Amino acid sequence: MDLPSIEQRLVNGDALKVKYRYPCQDSGQGGHRTHGVRTDKLVDVSVELNRLYTLFRGVTPIWLDQEDVIEILPDDGVYEEFPDES
Repeated sequence: MDLPSIEQRLVNGDALKVKYRYPCQDSGQGGHRTHGVRTDKLVDVSVELNRLYTLFRGVTPIWLDQEDVIEILPDDGVYEEFPDES
């Protein structure tokens, strides 16, 4: 993933969203750790830290390690939950 080019796209005013994997608990699996997959608006990039920043479910600011990111997409305003793709 080319973080400098993603950062430049944001600087240029491109609206982007990020599809990513995040850890969550699933009590139905006896406390076994599972992962969720969703898309949210991409708000910033730190090339130095290899992190991307988003608003989890449109509200809570979080950072993502580069390895949690599945893909960067044009922001169409639709943010979704997906089944885990791992």
